[in-house]
Amino acid sequence: MAYQLTPADISDMNKPPTVSQGGVEARKLAISCINRIDESEGYANIVLSNALKKANADQRDRNLVTEIVYGATRMQRALDWVVDRYLMKSPPPALRASLRVGTYQLLYTRIPPHAAVSTTVEASSKKNKGVVNAVLRKVAEELPVEWPNEGVRLSYPDWIINLVEAEYGDAEGQAMLEQMNKSPLVNERDDGYMQDLSSQWVVQNIDIQAKDLILDMCAAPGGKATAMASKEALVVAVDLHQSRSRLIAQNIERLNTRQILQVTADGTQPCFAQRAFDKVLVDAPCSGIGVLHRRADARWRINQADVDNLAVLQLELLCAAKDLVKSGGELIYSVCTVTRAETSEVVSRFTERTHGISAIPLDDPRWRKNGDGGLLLPQDHGTDGMYMFKWKIQ
Repeated sequence: MAYQLTPADISDMNKPPTVSQGGVEARKLAISCINRIDESEGYANIVLSNALKKANADQRDRNLVTEIVYGATRMQRALDWVVDRYLMKSPPPALRASLRVGTYQLLYTRIPPHAAVSTTVEASSKKNKGVVNAVLRKVAEELPVEWPNEGVRLSYPDWIINLVEAEYGDAEGQAMLEQMNKSPLVNERDDGYMQDLSSQWVVQNIDIQAKDLILDMCAAPGGKATAMASKEALVVAVDLHQSRSRLIAQNIERLNTRQILQVTADGTQPCFAQRAFDKVLVDAPCSGIGVLHRRADARWRINQADVDNLAVLQLELLCAAKDLVKSGGELIYSVCTVTRAETSEVVSRFTERTHGISAIPLDDPRWRKNGDGGLLLPQDHGTDGMYMFKWKIQ
């Protein structure tokens, strides 16, 4: 329900806030990014990266802009519900962006309310200052918020909440969603590559031997491929798209890795000889429901149909990969999601239709047992959500 601002609120619009210039430019940049993400349906990470490249800002302000842009994008359902109570109609994108920036600071940061309000008002366009000032003051006065339901409070589409709670129960499901509303941890490998621990643990659970020939069938951006190559294996890194293949090439060059060969190809129609590889890793495209903390806008882009369609693709990739593994070699499946459709159900369908394979139980106490495979939920160790399964090929 929308509420009209009172006469007292409207009079507040004309009261200039007390503000220093410190932090105003950071809010301007954040407002600009969020406006651009909405208007152009741009990816948050790309919009933010491009904006920061052009910005003359110190590291402290860059960090603040990053937190606000990613945080306000994640929490936009909650933020919009809070401010829409004080508006008669949905605001235009530029005003919506200012209100999200200010409300995010009030609800989810330690920035003092007066500073959050004043700097955001000053950073807003001239025609929006009055409304931003009045609405943010009302929000600040009425904290803490009384949420209408968990979907609004957690700021996810209802279908994601319903899915994870149905599959993991209310307590585990909510713990997962709460964890993915936090900023992701930054983990650095010994070689300087930034990679979540869950992805590192996938590689650690592959029995890589020196001189192994390994196919990484969906390799971009190259994190797992470079990690496997560091164990003296020769890795063939494949990806379907040239743009993503360039990411692999950049990481190979940056890490000075000489053990990787690149191929741009379709993994469902592989261009390799049968039984050519000691091991094949299918780190398959997925819905990414285990990494929604890392991809701020992903929760608003994916839908249930995507999950179902990706499960079909994952099965196709596994079936194509199986024939590429030598007798006695290993086929490894991993996805950074936690839906049953893309994890245990894919494994079950693959196992039912495929002969000459046997499961290799995952024996690692950091992972939850999931049949013979392993599962990481984000709340288990503060990592991405991840699933892994291995087979030996006869």
